[in-house]
Amino acid sequence: MDMDTAVSVLNTLDEAERLLGEIRLHGGAGASREFLTRNRELLEEARRHLDTAHELV
Repeated sequence: MDMDTAVSVLNTLDEAERLLGEIRLHGGAGASREFLTRNRELLEEARRHLDTAHELV
């Protein structure tokens, strides 16, 4: 793996980690559909970043 690929992989993993950090485990009493939908979107985006990192390696 060359240096550019390694940097791309690390940047992609950093972005996935940032997205996962935005996920809230507790939405409070009566978590709304919007809350759950947003968490689902963040997970899907993080998964895409992880898949991209895997493809680069």
